Amino acid sequence: MAFWKDLKYKILTKGFGLYINSLHYLNAKFASEIAYTLFSVPRDGVLKSLPTFLGSSSMKKLKQGSHNIQTYEWFGEKETILLIHGWESNANRWQGVIHFLKKLNYRIIALDAPGQGLSDGKEFNAVLYSKFVHVVCNHFKPDFLIGHSLGGMTMLYYMSVYQPNFVKKIVSLGAPNRFLRITDNYKKLISLSQKSYQGFLKEFSKRFAINPNEFNSSSFINSIKIPIGIIHDKTDKVVPYTDALEILEKHPNLPLFTTSNLGHSLYNEIVNEQMVYFLENNCFKS
Repeated sequence: MAFWKDLKYKILTKGFGLYINSLHYLNAKFASEIAYTLFSVPRDGVLKSLPTFLGSSSMKKLKQGSHNIQTYEWFGEKETILLIHGWESNANRWQGVIHFLKKLNYRIIALDAPGQGLSDGKEFNAVLYSKFVHVVCNHFKPDFLIGHSLGGMTMLYYMSVYQPNFVKKIVSLGAPNRFLRITDNYKKLISLSQKSYQGFLKEFSKRFAINPNEFNSSSFINSIKIPIGIIHDKTDKVVPYTDALEILEKHPNLPLFTTSNLGHSLYNEIVNEQMVYFLENNCFKS
């Protein structure tokens, strides 16, 4: 059964690439737009109903343009921590972390990204997501940010662009470094031609006024002046451990806590303890 499922997936993805490559010769602009849409629209992470755990929070909708942002709050007496989830996910992924932080009496905020959870939107990328984070941060004024995966990259981009003066420390969990590594994986997955791929990258430049070659976590960190902690797993198959090493190569003084056999999710009490230890001490516990 798994064989046929994998075969169907491969045929579907390669079929998209063949269609875009063929269309590129007829209408390069339209082909680039389709490639962008296919890349930017998550296929998982939307909530059709409210999970019991998220229902235990104080829920509030905020506005970013025409989009509603779903936020969740758990009250506490200590500092405010904002949790920023990653690709094809939602705030419910933080259950274990939130239980841990609640016991320590932190005030906790979580949000659903564009087109994820109960938030509006269809497209999801770091630039659009950072606008959601900006609205949420301005409303709740968190002291600390914790971002996982693409949420970690978004967090770093947000801090470099908006530079909020109320955020004191941030922790990145399994965050990618280079945008071009992500897009190159996409190119290989659907077998985009080089011309189609270049058109796809130009679509990002046109929409968001960014240079894909320079859209890197290590570059964002250049303009971040507060303490940054990095946690990454050596066996991460989604965002390779080498991404963390690339960041460290540019910023060798950043604290790095390395885990093993936790994978990309990093669901573990040790990770939770290290996150809090960093927020309280500016370093990881040895």
